[in-house]
Amino acid sequence: MFDSVNSYYKIHHHIYDATRWGILFGRDNILQKLPDIPSKSRILDLGCGTGKHLRLLSSRFPNSSITGLDSSKEMLEKASGKISQQNNITLIHAAWKDYLPAQEHFDLILCSYSLTMTGNIEQCLHCCHQSLRPNGIIAVVDFDSTPSSFFKKWMAVNHVDLSGKLFPHLNHVFRVKFEASKSAYSGMWNYSFFIGTK
Repeated sequence: MFDSVNSYYKIHHHIYDATRWGILFGRDNILQKLPDIPSKSRILDLGCGTGKHLRLLSSRFPNSSITGLDSSKEMLEKASGKISQQNNITLIHAAWKDYLPAQEHFDLILCSYSLTMTGNIEQCLHCCHQSLRPNGIIAVVDFDSTPSSFFKKWMAVNHVDLSGKLFPHLNHVFRVKFEASKSAYSGMWNYSFFIGTK
């Protein structure tokens, strides 16, 4: 999974920012739903991609230490160009399964359209739970489910798990603070929000 996703983004990183606005809904809204966190918190943007959220997180939480984690070197190169003026952001090139277990605890983990591409949702959520401080926050926006078997298969080709198991697992692992689901393109698929605590 790691190698195939990296190969995918070696091609798609050139067009990612220009094309994903029409499919990755709710990415701006998830930041508006974030609760306040303590000053000088540790924040992880898991699967930060081209860095859409990093500058916004830095602006909202200027005294916090922010880490952008991604397995794609090419996506991180795009991100680095967006954060050159922010000295509280660190970019890490690694797979979540290699990075998370060894880390100190975070106050906030943001997952924007990344969990359905992890290859193992259950294991990734377990690692996120371990990597949060007590009462730490996980904030998620991601694909949820689809009634279309064709679209489900097509998204699987693009390394996205549209089985619908992500959000039930989030409810099982974390305490719910907020959740909502919305429909895209007249019900072609649903995408959902989740804010939870450890």
